[in-house]
Amino acid sequence: MLRITPEQRDFIHKYMECSDEVQSVVRSMFAVIESEDTTDDDRHRAFATIADALHLNPQEGHGLDFRKSQTEIATKHPDPAWRPIIADRQKQMDSQEATFADRVKTLLQQKNITQEELAERIDCTQSAVSKMLSRKSRPQRKTILKMATALNVEPTALWPDLEVASILDTTAEFASDRQLTAAQAEALDKALSRSPTRVKTRELPSRPGR
Repeated sequence: MLRITPEQRDFIHKYMECSDEVQSVVRSMFAVIESEDTTDDDRHRAFATIADALHLNPQEGHGLDFRKSQTEIATKHPDPAWRPIIADRQKQMDSQEATFADRVKTLLQQKNITQEELAERIDCTQSAVSKMLSRKSRPQRKTILKMATALNVEPTALWPDLEVASILDTTAEFASDRQLTAAQAEALDKALSRSPTRVKTRELPSRPGR
């Protein structure tokens, strides 16, 4: 019988809850990590992408601490020249994340909207909204856009620089920064063409009065 740790079980659950698109990105990043031709820099970025894509945050007691991971990348990167660049990017992200949380809280109060109502408007849970506003979880770009629509404001009113917010690094960004070798490209193609695992789900009943 296969034995897995609580952390591994949590990782699998988070992966299974993702959309096909996110699962595809995660599989492609594992292909990059496993490739013999991948550089240390690319491997660091691939790990960071997986951590971000699966929301592996420390608030529930297990999983990868993304903030710690980013700090370690900035301080222990094999190329010293990259360390201040990564640290500066992290500082920018932290500043914009704080601005985002403050502005959303202010708008919720001004518009008399609860976290539960906002969660329903953007199709997520109240817990997810709470974690974003307490800065325990970093919002994806698409979530910022949904929130802006729900609150009837411009996206930049919530997150001033959406370009800096390359939150959840995508495969497209990864590829644009570096030229993939033939071996890496082949590994990506294989990963992306692999059919995602599906689980049976059932539709939940509507809430009374909805």
